[in-house]
Amino acid sequence: AHQIGTKFSNNTDDIPRKISTKRGVQRSSVAGDLVRKRFGAKRSPPAQVPFGSSHGTLATSPKMTPEMTPLQENNEWIQIKAENWYDIAKYLKKNEDLYFDSLQCNTGVDLEQGMLESRYNLHSMKHLHAIEIRIKVSIEKPEIPSVESIWRVADWFERETYDMFGINFTGHRDLRRILLPEDWDGWPLRKNYEEQETYHGIVVPKVKEGWE
Repeated sequence: AHQIGTKFSNNTDDIPRKISTKRGVQRSSVAGDLVRKRFGAKRSPPAQVPFGSSHGTLATSPKMTPEMTPLQENNEWIQIKAENWYDIAKYLKKNEDLYFDSLQCNTGVDLEQGMLESRYNLHSMKHLHAIEIRIKVSIEKPEIPSVESIWRVADWFERETYDMFGINFTGHRDLRRILLPEDWDGWPLRKNYEEQETYHGIVVPKVKEGWE
């Protein structure tokens, strides 16, 4: 089997860029500029963190709130405000220079300090480039506009993120749990989640005695 990582350096910032090049997909370097120009956002200093890290310059600031979050971008991802997401999502899909026609993944992250984050991985089948969108919300009001009417596959992606993190995707046509029962208590992938002891009289923690 081909060892895709054997020739990479130890610099983790370099890995996703090399993987993308290996597969013929480039990270979009124009998405941030076009979004900023279209929606009037200002450039912020790029965060020097590995791709996929949840601890960028915004995430580590204890005083940062969603209302204070500017559009921040580097070569790997763009951070935007929740209230701007639906219009930006339509633009990312319809703009001919970007044409992100494929939503490949949506997931959540518990950043702690009362903050959650939803992440979207977008890909263009036409231009063979990709970008990640990140949106922070507070646990007190975890609301993000749904984009399942733009990318239909977001239907199940957003339902899973809702199921695990309790992020409410407003405008979703059928937002309900997809993995757990509808009356399950809590959001399992939040850092403060405590598993319920029973569910309708059934003991939840698995008893492993005698299994091994």
